Amino acid sequence: MIISTVNDSFPPFSSLPPELLIEIFSTCSLTGDWHIPLTLSRVCCLWRDLIISSPCIWQSIVVLDSRRTMSSIRAQAELWVARSSPLPFNVVLKLADFERLLPIMSCFLPNLARWMRCTITYDGRIIETSLSDLTLSSPRRVMHHLDILLKTPFEDAAGDDEDDIIFFSCGSAAYRHISMKVATTKLPHVEMVNPLLFTSLDISESTFEYSVRSPDLLRFLAHCPNLEHLYFHGWSNNEGTLDAPPPVIALPRLHTLLLDEICNQRSILSHLYLPALRELRLRHINVDYPLEPYHVSEEGDSDDEFHDFSQSPHSDLHTGMGIRKLLSRSRPPLEILDMDLSDMRTKDFRWVFDKLPDLKQFSIVGSDMSDSVVTLFVPFAIRDVDEQDQDQERMSVRLPQLSVLKMYSCQQLSGDAMVKALSARVHYTDRATPDATLATVVISNCNNFTASHAQELSWDLHDRLHTS
Repeated sequence: MIISTVNDSFPPFSSLPPELLIEIFSTCSLTGDWHIPLTLSRVCCLWRDLIISSPCIWQSIVVLDSRRTMSSIRAQAELWVARSSPLPFNVVLKLADFERLLPIMSCFLPNLARWMRCTITYDGRIIETSLSDLTLSSPRRVMHHLDILLKTPFEDAAGDDEDDIIFFSCGSAAYRHISMKVATTKLPHVEMVNPLLFTSLDISESTFEYSVRSPDLLRFLAHCPNLEHLYFHGWSNNEGTLDAPPPVIALPRLHTLLLDEICNQRSILSHLYLPALRELRLRHINVDYPLEPYHVSEEGDSDDEFHDFSQSPHSDLHTGMGIRKLLSRSRPPLEILDMDLSDMRTKDFRWVFDKLPDLKQFSIVGSDMSDSVVTLFVPFAIRDVDEQDQDQERMSVRLPQLSVLKMYSCQQLSGDAMVKALSARVHYTDRATPDATLATVVISNCNNFTASHAQELSWDLHDRLHTS
């Protein structure tokens, strides 16, 4: 309208050089209205062609969360990221619901190498991060760790909860690892999240109110295909009996799994396929109260025929059956099994020890395991039939690669049983498999293992034995 009233004082837009038009459109795209490039591209064919072919116009990606579906936001992110290529881009995220932070972020994370700045506004807060500063001009950025805190975001009025620190980094000058920390009351629904390519994931519950049921956890893990490390810290919440079995989730690269203070260990372990798992660490899983039965009865659920004492029989059952299912399905090359206040039945220890030919380190803390378990370390005879159908007897040991054994506060074990079992083992392995024998044995705070037992065992283990 202004141009038409001044006649020829200003040239028509069509006569402006393309470079100037691009500069004008780029400036317009910074006004804060997310749809500006689309609106301008509808004016005429000339503008449309110019806008679509000019990546600089699409470098500012403004996402308004209010009243928009995730499919709409995802479509916008994909379009802007594609049309801004190969230039870097900035993201301005105006959140109405902080729970949608991770789903929206997941739209941009696959293009981390081009993502320069991120500005998040929520409830009067402004969180600004320069990803280029975090990576210190490193030639490569690698997505590393995702830390999910299940809590109410910004619940600390003093701001000491640091929920406004979304991105942080570590690594070398050549490879900077970009990590994220997100506070949310629940894991996002799987349909809202793009694949998350982090290699490490830590999920921590803060209270019973924000406990995660195993089906929801497993479905979320399905969107983390590159995981190598998984840590889940719970709140010992009994999720009850499931109505239906959760999905089986494959994490082909995962080599370290830690489960801490949870009661749904059976459901989680029974529905993971982890063919590369090398470290399994269980922490504070023993509970002295009844747990709901598993949703289906499986072979091995029967009572332990050893009838050994336990302060946590229900959790022992669930832990043992979960590990059984994990090993049966995955057949992983497990090398480290660490059980801290996490126990199994005697029959489960026997079954598990028979299925771990690669285990090098076994550590257990606060266990009620009996002499029947420590006896499993003793060599035993196997009868084979040779080609002439003649019986042949040979000796073998469970956990044939075991080199490190640590037992702390195992008060049901007798000192005599430990001396007998470990002496017999090293007598055999030192001679038969000197490259795969016990190199370190730690026995600490086991009340029935006395100084005389330590002296007797040291005759065979020498400086390999450490006691306290």
